[in-house]
Amino acid sequence: MYLHQLPIGSTARICAIEGDAAWQRRLAAFGITVNQRITLLQRAPFSNTLAVRVGALTEVVIRAQDAATIAVEQVS
Repeated sequence: MYLHQLPIGSTARICAIEGDAAWQRRLAAFGITVNQRITLLQRAPFSNTLAVRVGALTEVVIRAQDAATIAVEQVS
């Protein structure tokens, strides 16, 4: 399952991040790394973006097409 497929309010563990090293470093700057917990907070209805919480404190908005590169395993 990929992050953009996660139901709203669900928490998951990041299993893999597809893409080159530069993309993975960019996500890591926001705390989006393998084995990190991530919660989908909401989907913007018209802008195709997702609001997520990374770990316990960091909230980030990410494009759905970028979220499609983040493989997750739902934990709750």
